[in-house]
Amino acid sequence: MITNATITIFNGRMDKEERRMKYFPTVIRGVSYQEAKGATVASNGVWGENVNYKIRIPLVGSDIQDKRLYMPCLEYAKLEDAEIPAYWTIKKGDLIVRGECPDDPMYEDALNTLARDFSLDLIHVTEYADNTIGGSLYVRHYRIGGN
Repeated sequence: MITNATITIFNGRMDKEERRMKYFPTVIRGVSYQEAKGATVASNGVWGENVNYKIRIPLVGSDIQDKRLYMPCLEYAKLEDAEIPAYWTIKKGDLIVRGECPDDPMYEDALNTLARDFSLDLIHVTEYADNTIGGSLYVRHYRIGGN
């Protein structure tokens, strides 16, 4: 697998005191990052731009911040806040930016401001698959789709 990027995935968790989503970042180096831009064209003109992202995180060769361990999203949701820095996950609704971002948890409005100020695409995870079972060790990966 050709790796060409570094991403930061922001795992969302409900902050019970603030009653809104708080995002915990994890930097992952050595991922395969593909971006496809297109437009919807109709007989009466161009309607809009479509951007789709495909990200693959290889099981072998990627460098995950602080050697954090992957945990399925249902188990991750049960963690206490103090345990969060040791794990990361993928689930629909998480956010991703290309590049390295600060290591501090933040709310979505702060994350939107960060993306706007540094001209980063904020990718919303719409699908994911755990392809780490079966096949050669070197083709196993986590696949993420988003827009």
